[in-house]
Amino acid sequence: MMLSNNEDEGLVWQAHDVLDDVSAGDWVTAALPRFDAAIGSLVPPIYPAYTRVLHPAMRVVSDSGEQVPVRWTEVAGMTGAVIHPTVEWFSLLHAGISRGAGDGKDTVWDDAPEIGDMPEEQFVALATVLAGHTETPDDCWFGFWEGRGGLSDIELSKNTPRLHIPGRDNYLVHGTVRDAVRTLGWCGPNLWWPQDRAWFVATDIDLMSTYIGSSTDYARALAAHPDLEVIDTGNLRKVTWDSDEINPLPPRPYGQ
Repeated sequence: MMLSNNEDEGLVWQAHDVLDDVSAGDWVTAALPRFDAAIGSLVPPIYPAYTRVLHPAMRVVSDSGEQVPVRWTEVAGMTGAVIHPTVEWFSLLHAGISRGAGDGKDTVWDDAPEIGDMPEEQFVALATVLAGHTETPDDCWFGFWEGRGGLSDIELSKNTPRLHIPGRDNYLVHGTVRDAVRTLGWCGPNLWWPQDRAWFVATDIDLMSTYIGSSTDYARALAAHPDLEVIDTGNLRKVTWDSDEINPLPPRPYGQ
């Protein structure tokens, strides 16, 4: 979870930062006319390379209470699962359950990856890389889904304009790439891109991964960052809980 809105006001967008003009995102609305459960309906399908950033699970150190990030590869090492472009967390765990190896909990991780958000450290890592891979690092837009719980503390008019993508209307703010660490309420951004559209980042509110469209060189730079666990992927890859075609399919995790 990101910082709360009273921990450091310098890291929090305020209601007056929310834009009345969302036309800077018109190209996004045009590029994402429908959601078809593929990466290309979260990130505009215009980029030569797509990167999937896996949100880490967390292990809590019993003595200090410190939270230590746990990579999916570490969990896979316990469950016998395979890490691949459409690996899903519940299949990762079910691989262990199905072979009597448990799910790794209590020995590898305590808290599952965040859904719809990332730890602040990952936003920092992404911003550090991406700021160096755009000609307009001081000209960046950030979208926050209107339904996020953290927005209940922000006094916004019901008539405040939103950027529309299917099922995901977003409030829009403008800043520098490094403002990716700033929250609206306690929520991190769900969408962000620079003026030159060199890349596009999407953290959908229902997913444990963040997806980025970029050039091949930029994708390599993301993969090289030590604080990010990434997988090369493609805009046609599916993103739903049952997309994992290699590891065992678990029971439906979100009910019927």
